[in-house]
Amino acid sequence: MKIEMNDLVYKNQTIQLPFSTKGSLWGCEFAYYIYQNGHIIKKQWYEELTQESSVLFRPIYSGTYQIRLFIRKEQNLFFKELSTKLHLDLRNDKVLESEFPNEKIFYGDTPVKYLFQPAKTKSDHLILSFSGLYSTEFKGGAPVYNHIRTLESVDAHKLFILDSYQDQFCYYVGFGGSYDFERSVVSLVATIANQCNIMPKNIIATGSSKGGAAALYYSMKYHYGKAIIGAPQVFIANYLQRRATSSSMRERFDRILGDDRQYGMAFWNGLILNQVDMNGTFPDLYFHVGKGDFHYTEHLMPLFKKFDQKDIAYTLDLADYLEHSDTGLYFPDFLLNNVKDMLQEKNEV
Repeated sequence: MKIEMNDLVYKNQTIQLPFSTKGSLWGCEFAYYIYQNGHIIKKQWYEELTQESSVLFRPIYSGTYQIRLFIRKEQNLFFKELSTKLHLDLRNDKVLESEFPNEKIFYGDTPVKYLFQPAKTKSDHLILSFSGLYSTEFKGGAPVYNHIRTLESVDAHKLFILDSYQDQFCYYVGFGGSYDFERSVVSLVATIANQCNIMPKNIIATGSSKGGAAALYYSMKYHYGKAIIGAPQVFIANYLQRRATSSSMRERFDRILGDDRQYGMAFWNGLILNQVDMNGTFPDLYFHVGKGDFHYTEHLMPLFKKFDQKDIAYTLDLADYLEHSDTGLYFPDFLLNNVKDMLQEKNEV
């Protein structure tokens, strides 16, 4: 007998495993396991295999599903195959695509795509990498991971998190002050940190531009130990309004603001500064920016003024370039050097 098993299908709120048989079915039986996020959640014992036999399952929870199909003839197992993965966001009744090698999806309030690279040797540090905003995303392009190659030589736990929320960016927070994406990101970070026995003080948040804003915000709000930040947006709504020069970008800007535009502008412009006002302790903050980049004068100088008023310590690397787009040329070295210094400092203690 020949068995052909196709990719999993999600249709009418049901997971289906299409498979076909060629040859005599006499004496054949089939069974299957259903996996959710790598764990078996259902075992279906052997029953007679017929031309009408099928594998159908209605999922209740979001997750990554697979099915392992077993077929035997006269008690002799001759087929045992695991299906492709099916990533389901049941909150939105949607199949999620995962195209990057080794990418996984964490299911919290909303799905979060990520790459996790464990340390090769024992490490008590976790490096978070938040992604910047690429120009293609203004037109609906897919987000990308940042600094994977830059941090390749670093032997520490590394978590690269994608800012992909309802098919666009959301600064790792959500739309209109909803915080649902943020809750999932924080839960993901906590899960990985707990698995690796990493204390918050040994979490290093990193990123540039949009990723820098996220690294700054998360490190302050969740009391991570250190943050390495390149040319971040502090007044996020003002920045996005400045970039909303096309109908596509205006649509994305409106979604981020939410239904109450006035509230949305105030929420995003105050998101980071509110954390400065609320906190009594702060992470070790390392900033990089070009002296001619408008992010320095329009975003960082007001932030530093607030820092100085509260005697908050920070380190600034003010580089000799003019365009924000050049951050991608200069920040990787700043990031790598500081990460290595931080890990070396820990080893010398």
